Amino acid sequence: MNQQSEPPPPQTPQHPPAEERPSVPITRTGVAWWALGLSLLLLILILVFVLQNLTSTTTTFFSINWTIPLGLDLLLASILGGVIAFLLGGARMLQLRRVVRRYARNQRRG
Repeated sequence: MNQQSEPPPPQTPQHPPAEERPSVPITRTGVAWWALGLSLLLLILILVFVLQNLTSTTTTFFSINWTIPLGLDLLLASILGGVIAFLLGGARMLQLRRVVRRYARNQRRG
């Protein structure tokens, strides 16, 4: 009887456990890069929306009438809504900062 030994199984590289593997840290620059990419994608989608809705429409606001393309009209309305939300959020942050400063000052005193 001829006994031939089987070749040893191929060696697979041993990877360290996940906790020991070096990882690339998340940096502000990397986050900014992804935010820029997503913003550009959103800008392209908005541009396509505006270009597909160029039908003129008459808009009335507090008895002021104007004719403007529908896509542009909706874009301007959403920008106005965003500005209002930004101003309200900024006012709330200033209010909270004032409360935190007052609280910290009172903690130091007593």
